[in-house]
Amino acid sequence: MSSVRYHMKRFILPIVIGLVVLSGCASSAKDEGTAQAPNEATVPQPATVPDQAAQPGMPYTQPKEGGDPNKAQPTSAPAEGRSLIFRAEISVRVDDVPKAADALASLATTAGGFVASEKRTIDSRESHATITVRIPSKQYGETLEKIAKLGRELNRGSNVEDVTEAVVDLDTRIAAQKASVDSVRRMFERATTLQDVVLLEKELNQRQAELASLEQKKRRYDDLVALSTITVTLVGPNTVIEPEKKPEATFLSGLEDGWNALVKALKFASVVFGYMLPFLAVIGIPLFLLLWLLRIRGRGIKPQA
Repeated sequence: MSSVRYHMKRFILPIVIGLVVLSGCASSAKDEGTAQAPNEATVPQPATVPDQAAQPGMPYTQPKEGGDPNKAQPTSAPAEGRSLIFRAEISVRVDDVPKAADALASLATTAGGFVASEKRTIDSRESHATITVRIPSKQYGETLEKIAKLGRELNRGSNVEDVTEAVVDLDTRIAAQKASVDSVRRMFERATTLQDVVLLEKELNQRQAELASLEQKKRRYDDLVALSTITVTLVGPNTVIEPEKKPEATFLSGLEDGWNALVKALKFASVVFGYMLPFLAVIGIPLFLLLWLLRIRGRGIKPQA
């Protein structure tokens, strides 16, 4: 009986291991196509200050002033049961940039947040600072209004991204991956042959790595949802704000513009052709038949002697 059990254990266990490996490959292939992490490009980065702004007398390049501060864009608190990512950018003209920057840091700390990045340029003629703060999302709207009151608001932009479905999908995949890891770990503990141990160890490490990747994405979402991001630009009373200069024209830029113009022209031509095609079908076909009949009749008429 012991010999029979030994042979059954030796042949059945590799089959079970193979099935587990195949199921793991299928689940990992499915995981790669869904629930992508938030695009890094969408994560707000602290605005950079041009090099020339650090030199006295040189204007500070910033988007053109516009909009009435009294007509600021409305802000809102996070909706209950939803996972929302709040981002905002705001420019404020102040009398004293260092004092306003310190007040901004105090506002962030009081709201339960912190200063994520900061860059200041202070001199007698040109003063400005770019500061990025992370604020609890529940304090987002209130804190943004307080920042606007540090001086005279010049412009504001805000964005809200709903990532509820992505977060729910990640939670589901993490739970399933944890169950898969536990299943392989139990099989690894019961393995008796060296071949089984090596195979199961490789599969266990792969599934644990996939689980760690999913958990990292979830932590990233949780951080962005819990703390909103506000990038604040403080400019002094004498700082000249000019529109951003367009880059100089080059051969490549001209080639790109020409190609874009050609593509637009072809699209316009295709639209015109599509618009005229029904008319050509209705008018052109009868006209063609009429000309064809006249030509046949003309050939049938013999000249008189």
